[in-house]
Amino acid sequence: MRANLCPRLFLPMALLILAGPACMSTRPPTTQVEDHAVTAGVKAALAADATTNPLRVDVDTNEGVVHLTGTVDDPANRRKAEEVARNVAGVRRVVNDIQVGEKTVSQIVDDTFITTKIKTKLTVNPDINPFNIDVDTVNGVVTLTGRVARPEARAEAERLARETEGVREVRNMIQVGAL
Repeated sequence: MRANLCPRLFLPMALLILAGPACMSTRPPTTQVEDHAVTAGVKAALAADATTNPLRVDVDTNEGVVHLTGTVDDPANRRKAEEVARNVAGVRRVVNDIQVGEKTVSQIVDDTFITTKIKTKLTVNPDINPFNIDVDTVNGVVTLTGRVARPEARAEAERLARETEGVREVRNMIQVGAL
């Protein structure tokens, strides 16, 4: 009996786990799908371009606004990555926070640790839906993007980020309004 239940329960549970984050977001599913398509398009365009290295550039999209982070070898590659992203269908605007030069292992670990601490704070805060906020950290500079329903949630997300050890600056690009 037990062996027969496992296959029947596995598929619904797997679908629930996979769909959970999408259901928990207050962004409309169509916007989420469009943003994922734009992100995939930008990543593919960066991979197809001989001068850009998609493995060193992170791409996030929120309501058609593409946020580029990571590192490149020279300023020309930074400009080229932005140009490539702008030419992808569905891109409304590009925020280019790509840094020029190599990051040390220590910087990578520090930035990852800062991002993780902020995401954890957002997750445990009952007034904020962490699935609507993206956190990127480059050299201690944190960029918050996404959409929240109330100005208080935007301010709280920024406060949590600012109070995180290691944060040098916070760029709050979270939009407020109907979700």
